Amino acid sequence: MTGTARTIRAEAGKTLMITGPASFELIEGEASVLGAPLGSSRNVVARGKQTPIEIHFSSSFRINLGDDANVEELNGSTIPLSWREAGSALGELGEGIVVVIGGADTGKTTLCTFLSNFLIAEDRQVAVVDADIGQTDLGPPTTMGAGEVTAHVVSLSQIKPSERLFIGLTSPGYAGGKVIRGVRRLVSYHAKPGKIVIVNTDGWVEGSEAVQYKLQMLDELQPDITLGVGGSEISQILQAGNRTTLLVGSPDTIKERTRVDRRELRALGYRKYLTGASLKTFRMNGVKLRHCLRPDDLDLSRLPRSQLQNLKDTIVGFLNSDDFLQEIGILKDVVPSSSVATIWSRLSDAPSKIEIGDVKLNNDGCEIGHLNR
Repeated sequence: MTGTARTIRAEAGKTLMITGPASFELIEGEASVLGAPLGSSRNVVARGKQTPIEIHFSSSFRINLGDDANVEELNGSTIPLSWREAGSALGELGEGIVVVIGGADTGKTTLCTFLSNFLIAEDRQVAVVDADIGQTDLGPPTTMGAGEVTAHVVSLSQIKPSERLFIGLTSPGYAGGKVIRGVRRLVSYHAKPGKIVIVNTDGWVEGSEAVQYKLQMLDELQPDITLGVGGSEISQILQAGNRTTLLVGSPDTIKERTRVDRRELRALGYRKYLTGASLKTFRMNGVKLRHCLRPDDLDLSRLPRSQLQNLKDTIVGFLNSDDFLQEIGILKDVVPSSSVATIWSRLSDAPSKIEIGDVKLNNDGCEIGHLNR
C-alpha cells in the first residue's frame, strides 16, 4: 500500500472511522476497536473495509492512507445500542450456538467481532465459524473456517483457524447443501460445554431460494439465538419457526461496497494464500481428484481433451485425509497419460485429495472466469 503517514490526535468521546486501504498504530493514549483495547502494534484496514477507533482518553495515532482511503472524526460511539444488548443476551447463555444473518454490507462481520470481544472481556470461551464463502476472514475466498477466540481481536482475520473447508465457489446459490453441511461440521467441532459458537453467514437473504437456504441452515444448526442484522429483508427468515431471535440495527456509518471493492477484497484474499507459490508437479497416483460439486472421483484418463483444457486456471483445494483444507492452488495443466498435474501452489507434497473449484484465477489471485458458467 502506498500513501503518506501522518499523525492524528483525537479527544475522549470521539471515534475515528478509517476506510481502507490504510494502516494505523496507537502512539499514546487509550482507545479500542469494537471492544478490543489497542496496543502499539500496527493494524491494517483492507480496501473496502472500515475500522472504528473509539477514543477513551486523549490519543494520538500514526495513520497511513492509501489510494481512496480516508479517516473521519465522529462524535460518540458507532456501535449501536442494540449490539450491546445482544452482547448481554449472549453473556447470559452458559453455552450455545449463535447464528448471525443479514444482507450484504449490514455489518455482520463487524457484529461478530464485537460480540467475540464482548464475551472475551467476560472471560468466556468463544469460537467463530465464518461461513461467508465469498468474503471470509478465516481463509481464502471459496472456503470457510473456524477457530477459537483466545484474545481480543480488531478483526476476525486475527483469529487463527483450526479447521478450514473448501467449497470451491464464492456464492452459496450454487452450493447451498455443501455450505450447510460444512457449517454443521465446523460447529460440531467447537460446540462444547461452556463455549459459545458464533456463526457468521453470507449476505444472500433476498428471494425465495435464499430464504429457504437460510431456514434450512437454521434447521440444521438449531441455534440458541439467531441475530438478524438489518431490516425487512430478513423478517421472513426471523419469523419462521419457533426460534429465539433478536433483530439488531446496522451502524449508521456502514459503507456499501462496490463490485470493484468486492473483487479487490477477494483478490487480496486469494493472494494472501498464494504468496510464495510456484509451479509444482504432482503425480496423481493415489491422489483422489474430484469436482467440488460432485461426490464421485474424476478419472483423468476418461476426460475428453476439451474438458481437460477447460480445467486450466481453476482454483483447487488440497485436502487432508479428513477432508480439511491444507492449501489452495491454481490448476495449470493435466497430463492423463502420465497421471501428472501441474499446479501453482505453496504445497510441495502430494495431498490425500485435490478438489477442483468453480473459480478461475490468474497467478496474482484475480478472478478471470468460472469453470461451469
